Amino acid sequence: MSNSEFDTQSGTALGQPGLEYLSRIRRGAANVLGNSPAGREVLELCDDHAEARKRILDDRSSGMTVIAAVGATGQGKSWIIRQLIGNPDAKRLIRSGNSTDEATEQLIWVGPTPPDNLDSSHETYVHCSVSEMQPIGTSYLLVDAPGATDDRKSIASVANRALSLASVMLLVVRRDQIRSETMGILAAASEGTIVVPVINAVRSADSDFTTEVEALLGRMRKAAPTSTISLPVIVEDFEIESRSEAEIGKNSATEIAERLKSELECAWAGDRRRSARLAAIDSRFQVALHAVLSDQLPGLTAAVRRLNTEAKLLPGEIAETLVGRDGPLRAAVRSRLRLSLLTETPPLYFPYRTFLSILNLTHGAWDRVLLSLSGSLPSLVGAVWTSTKNLTATRGAEQDLRDGLQNRCSAAVKDRLGPLADRFHDELLELRDEKSSASTRRAHGSRSQVAYLAGIDSLQENSQRIFDAEVERVAPSRLTAAIFGILGTVIFWFLMAGPIVALYRGYFDASYDALSQLSGNLEAFPKPDLAMMLTSLLLSSLPTAIFAMLVLSSSQSRSKVRKAEKRIRDVHHETIERLQREGVLQLSWDEPLLADAEFLLSAGAADVES
Repeated sequence: MSNSEFDTQSGTALGQPGLEYLSRIRRGAANVLGNSPAGREVLELCDDHAEARKRILDDRSSGMTVIAAVGATGQGKSWIIRQLIGNPDAKRLIRSGNSTDEATEQLIWVGPTPPDNLDSSHETYVHCSVSEMQPIGTSYLLVDAPGATDDRKSIASVANRALSLASVMLLVVRRDQIRSETMGILAAASEGTIVVPVINAVRSADSDFTTEVEALLGRMRKAAPTSTISLPVIVEDFEIESRSEAEIGKNSATEIAERLKSELECAWAGDRRRSARLAAIDSRFQVALHAVLSDQLPGLTAAVRRLNTEAKLLPGEIAETLVGRDGPLRAAVRSRLRLSLLTETPPLYFPYRTFLSILNLTHGAWDRVLLSLSGSLPSLVGAVWTSTKNLTATRGAEQDLRDGLQNRCSAAVKDRLGPLADRFHDELLELRDEKSSASTRRAHGSRSQVAYLAGIDSLQENSQRIFDAEVERVAPSRLTAAIFGILGTVIFWFLMAGPIVALYRGYFDASYDALSQLSGNLEAFPKPDLAMMLTSLLLSSLPTAIFAMLVLSSSQSRSKVRKAEKRIRDVHHETIERLQREGVLQLSWDEPLLADAEFLLSAGAADVES
């Protein structure tokens, strides 16, 4: 499942595809997992993700930049917030705490105007005018968040809310916690935002410290490739420095403000940042979903993965059978080349074209045709029988093209996916703690088809066009067919013209005498011998038939057939891949439970594999 399921464009419709996607996951979890622990955890993930998307999409800041101070408990986030404001009353309302009892438990908003839809149960607003806040080139709201790693679930949830609301983050960490894994986790959660690391309580900036800072920045950029990770702001430990807390706080606030101003000037527009953040949380959701299902349901995941793998391979394999094996395909190409030559030959050359028609109809029995022309009755019967079989085979091939592929598809799907579907049902029964009774197994096994191949009609149409186009590419041209037609017609009439001319000459002479004398003798009119006429016809037909046979053999030569066959296979393969990419040719589950499971357990797999 790719991120295309999520629409990360700006606008009011932005969240709708995400909601539809989550609704489908919820339905799949309810149908497949039921009330199992994994099912409940998936539903909880969906609820959290829907809330996170909603917070990103809801602009509660009235167009102002939201800057959140995030980090683990006791890192000095509240102290940093106090340094950025100059209002003493506001500072007193922002308290610090190094223990669980004293730590911040709500989101504290600080700025000239409160956010929209303030949640009094989890949020507090502290007024501070713009003139009393560090200038960064734009109006902004500060957010002091609880510790993101707090063991209490409700407090951690409030901290995660700050991660969703903010477009700029001050990631605060004490010097002695710089190697903590928390920094990587928070950096990953900041995907798509501007992140300014603030390293607090630094006692000395030695070579080890510089190395650790570079390693920290490397980990953060790897964890959040779409975030803007700025250079860190170093805050000295005023408890051991000769300078006072106020002096160090003022210098730190100035440096943070300058860093924020610089990063915001180079930052993306708001809609683009929002799109990146939505894509990031969508990806994290998919990875989390995949982790839950693969960890808790290894058997079911493996069963569906095998089903999904076969479902991806099977359409292409079935579609390749539409072309057929080498022998039948070459025979079909030769047959179409013969038909093309016949079609391109003008009817004007009727003696020669008649032989082409006969030879085309009786392909595979040409030797018997030639013998039949000399009067051999067994050969004549054999030629007629072969012609009848050819006509029947042609009609059978057309019927097979229409209906046979669907039957082969159904058989292949049943043979390949049937056992895997049974394994899936066994895993599902085990998950639901249901006994696999005989009646249950019969109900599952009674389904004649678990899936069907969609897009096969479109593939057939494309295959027919490919076949016609590639055969036409190597078939004789209209000019070539006309030249052969002239030559064949000349051969026939050159040999047949003598008896006919003599016959008509005698007839015209007898007619002239009868008309000129107004009397005549019927005996003077020629009386041709039938045997002689048949002999003349045979003598004229045989060379013409041989010539037509040579022309047909040339038009369906081995090189032309092999060339057309290769082109048909290559273009057909490319067409199959294109139809699969476009989603036209694909295996569609005919069983809703399998469709839900395939969608549910494949969600996030692409992101995990990449």
